[in-house]
Parts: sequence; structure tokens; C-alpha cells
Amino acid sequence: MKRLLICLFSLSMVPLFGTLLAKPTVQSHRIPHKKSESIALQLAIQESIQYLQKLPLDTKFLIQGETITLNEILFPLRGLHKQIQGNKNLDLLGEIRKQFKEVELKTNSEPPLITGYYEVRIQGRTKPIGNYVYPALVPPKENSKETHSKSYPREYWKEESHWKTVSQPIVYLTLTDLHLAQLEGSALVQTETKEIFRINYATDNGFDYLSPAVHLTGVCPSLKPYELKFCMETNPKEVSEAIWKNPRYIFFEKEILPKKQLSDLVIGPLGSGGIRLVPERSVAMDKQIPLGFPVLMSFKSIQKTYNDHLVFVHDRGNAIQGEGRVDFYLGNETGVDKIANHLLTKGKVILFIPRK
Repeated sequence: MKRLLICLFSLSMVPLFGTLLAKPTVQSHRIPHKKSESIALQLAIQESIQYLQKLPLDTKFLIQGETITLNEILFPLRGLHKQIQGNKNLDLLGEIRKQFKEVELKTNSEPPLITGYYEVRIQGRTKPIGNYVYPALVPPKENSKETHSKSYPREYWKEESHWKTVSQPIVYLTLTDLHLAQLEGSALVQTETKEIFRINYATDNGFDYLSPAVHLTGVCPSLKPYELKFCMETNPKEVSEAIWKNPRYIFFEKEILPKKQLSDLVIGPLGSGGIRLVPERSVAMDKQIPLGFPVLMSFKSIQKTYNDHLVFVHDRGNAIQGEGRVDFYLGNETGVDKIANHLLTKGKVILFIPRK
């Protein structure tokens, strides 16, 4: 999920959805704790391996002055993946520390900032009607007359006469839901026909994000993104204007979801490099930290405390900048939006680098 951003649960499918509700109903990704932890960890490592295997063989990573070859990171990850599959009592950290050395990451000598993100679930319409008049657009055609239209600011895409000749709508959303989907980089959408699909980040117009909160201080009781829809009911003009003042615009691609599942884990959205995000095992970090690398985190959320929690760099974010800055992917189950939006803390972040 190229978050303001946004692979493969090859063993996992999406469950069938129920009746049309205020939000699409998604089965929780949480299954018996130990089994869930093991499956999620295996999938996360698998995603890292599959991403790295696609890179050119001569790829090298420069981390704090040290050069890491592609094989030097792939070899221990493959070994760890096999060990986790075959040993329920594996001393995970012990095995990792045998093949990796630890580099603690900090921002200006301070503990790094840790936030959370999630995949939103929203309603959509196949045709514009009522408040559902804002299209989630596919990327503009490159061979169109307006070859540079993709780089136009958000205001340009407000008018149908502007986007109709160069793009097409995937689905029509409310303005606050479109903003939320673009902020998080993807969304599960359910239409009036009960079709369920995902819109994934495809590309953007290159502008920096400007939060509507800048213009809504004192107007809305809460400035959290997922609560803007409530403020929209009482202050539609102010909220609409604030959203349109954000110049950044995200284009999407539609992902058809399978109707059957082989495990209780819900298939996640795409992160950077085509990596499929895994709840509580995928994070977004600054570009100077290579995708696919393992990271150890310790921090406290409103839900629980994470001590020496192994995650993998699977995503990027326009606002995720700084060596130790982390955005922690929490999934798409009911209630996770509040947990993610309240996660704003500092903690310990350690990058694992393969031993020579």
C-alpha cells in the first residue's frame, strides 16, 4: 500500500462478504494467537524473499557505509523461512542474531517516531449518485494529447471535463472516503451491487501531501482522517475546501478479489515493489532502508506492548522520512482504524544487516 503512500498471500484468500452495511464486513485476520503469529511471519518473510528475488543479480545495498549484496540478504532470509516452517519451538531471535548484526536506528540521536496505518473499508457506487460523485481514477493515458496531465494538482481532477478524456473511474466515492483511500493508499470497496474489490495505489501526481487539518483547526472536533466524515455532516463547505486544498492526488488500479479462502488471514493490499502487506509484520520506512530487510521493534500502542517484534520493510510513504521513522501496518479488521490513528509514540527500532 503505497501510503500517501500503499506479494502474495499465496496461501490466503478473501472471505465472502455479507450484506451491504455502513462498511463492508471483513472477517478478522486474528486466529488462534500462536498459529496466526506463525502464518503471518512466514508470509512476511516470503514476501521479502519474493521481492528480492525479482531484483537484478548484481543489486547492492548501501547501509551506513557498508555494501550488502543481494545474495548476502537472500541467503539468511531463505534459511530463516525454512526454519520457521519446520520448527515450532524455534528461538527466532537467537537464529536471526547468528546471521545478522544489529544496527539501532535513531532520528537526530532521538528514539524514532512510530505511527500506525491500516486499510480502510468504504462504500462505493457504480454510477455517480447523491454524495457518491467523486471518482477513484485510473492513471491518465500516456498516449493522450495531454501527456503531462498526471502532474496536475488535485483541483484539476475535480472536474469531469478534465479527467474524462485521459482517465476513467473505477468507482464513485464520497469526498471524505476518497480522501481516506488516497491517504492510506488503498481501500476495500463494496458497491450497491454487493461487488467487493480493492483499489490499490497505482501512481500519484508528484505533489507533497497537505493535511486538511491545517485548515480545519477549530472547525472540526476531531481532525483524525477517519472522522472527517462526521465533520462533513455539519461543516460540508469547510471540509470540502480543506480536502481540495491538498495538491497531492493518488490514482488507483482495481484488484479483483478471490471469493474463497484457504486460511483465515485476509489478503492484504499491495505495498511498494508489489509486496503484499501482512498485518503487524509489514512496515513502511524511509527510502534509505532497503525494501525486504528485517527490522526489530519495541514500542507500546493503546492495544498492546510489542517487545522485540520482528517486522519487514514492505512499504514507503510520502510522509515517512528519517532513518528510524516507522509506519506500522495493522491490517483491515473492525476497529483497527482507531488503533492506527491513536498510534503515535517513540520506541526502539533495530535494522538487521547480514553478517559477512
